[in-house]
Amino acid sequence: MSSRARNRPPRLEPRVGNVQPAPRPTPAQLLERAKVAGPSRAPGPRELRRLIERVVAGDRLAVGELGPIANATLPGAWIAVHETFGATVDDSRIDPDRTLAATTGAAARIRAVGAAGGRIAIATAAPASLLPLLFAIARLARGAGAHVIDCADVGPMRADGRSGRFLRWVDGVCAVTDGEALCPTHDGAAAREWLFVVPRPALVIADGVFAEAAVSAGLEVVALAGLDRSALALSIHAALGLLVPMRTDRPPGAYTPVIAALDPPDPDQAAPRPEL
Repeated sequence: MSSRARNRPPRLEPRVGNVQPAPRPTPAQLLERAKVAGPSRAPGPRELRRLIERVVAGDRLAVGELGPIANATLPGAWIAVHETFGATVDDSRIDPDRTLAATTGAAARIRAVGAAGGRIAIATAAPASLLPLLFAIARLARGAGAHVIDCADVGPMRADGRSGRFLRWVDGVCAVTDGEALCPTHDGAAAREWLFVVPRPALVIADGVFAEAAVSAGLEVVALAGLDRSALALSIHAALGLLVPMRTDRPPGAYTPVIAALDPPDPDQAAPRPEL
């Protein structure tokens, strides 16, 4: 035997019949892989504990546009955070099953408002991430019979320390713009201006400061929020509305399982039989 033959790796026989395709990931697994849900490092456990303490104390930066939350206690706050997100004192996480269940509940509420012909207002403070998801929600609302509020540009105004900002509606979704691009916002003044110009809605679907301002105004809100907006969990837990737990800074494609959960296939509908 030549030295070249001796140095060849052994020949492996194919395992015919034993190869199994990998199972498809579940929607919950997809959400964790995309980091829409699952363990959180921002905030991590220590940061989350400190944030909840500040929310209970009514710290202005922690509660945002919500203002101090009446009768808030630390044990009650953790109950709300755990029931909403699945997080605990030692584990800062978003349970993806809670994300999907809340999405299903939000879709049911949207259909109910649509069946009554109600108005729905939609806005995002994170357009680079959430626009496709909110477009899907707007389509669902219109298909259910709701009037999705869509207005002309509002402004100019000053937002996030810059002048020349406007509120702009894109296919029924409001966001802040500089006239050339849609901009993220943390400015409560822009959210309050949005609520001032829209006719009073039966339901608000929003994230960030828009969700906080709507809750503060006493409206029913479907809020899209991560653990960094834990104050929303406390407020909505004691008021009218629903929080869909999710990070709001992921790439748009990461929210595909959430979009699918808005209109899941009917399990009672039998699959067509193949023709023989």
